[in-house]
Amino acid sequence: MKDILKKQDAEYKKSAKGDTTEFAVTPASAPKFWYLIIIGGLVFLAGFLGLGVFGWLIGGGAVAYGLFRDQRPKDHKVPMAFSVTPTSVTAGGRTFRKDEIHRLRIANPWFDRAGIDIYTTNANAAAGMAHGMKLGELCYGLTVESGGKAHLLAGGMDRTTAFGLLSDAAKILDLKVD
Repeated sequence: MKDILKKQDAEYKKSAKGDTTEFAVTPASAPKFWYLIIIGGLVFLAGFLGLGVFGWLIGGGAVAYGLFRDQRPKDHKVPMAFSVTPTSVTAGGRTFRKDEIHRLRIANPWFDRAGIDIYTTNANAAAGMAHGMKLGELCYGLTVESGGKAHLLAGGMDRTTAFGLLSDAAKILDLKVD
């Protein structure tokens, strides 16, 4: 049970081998959806008070969903590694030469998409939106833009970790960070 609730912050480790610096990035663990866990637990307990098997299934399913579901994009849930030299970036078996790189950029697919304006809502929808904001805070990634496309180098980070990674990689490439 301890490991289920364990929170892991995003981090990266760098190791230099000659003029190549290897970055290994571990994404943060997703936040738990406590509102759904509590409501699911109450419905599960209501199974003993008359809801029966229906309450146990629905309540247990809600608790499991709140504990285990990570709604971030797939690439933001797994550890990633890439290497940087003064002349290139290599990630996922692909090499980007410095003269082909438009820029290194911190991107967040959660916050970069169009939102919905909601002026009034119920408590359940508000709890879901609040959980979405928590997920978004752990969805920053470092991308390299080359050939008119963005390629993810690492994801699943908070803003501070992503900026540190950007700064370290940009120093090696001798690029300016805005």
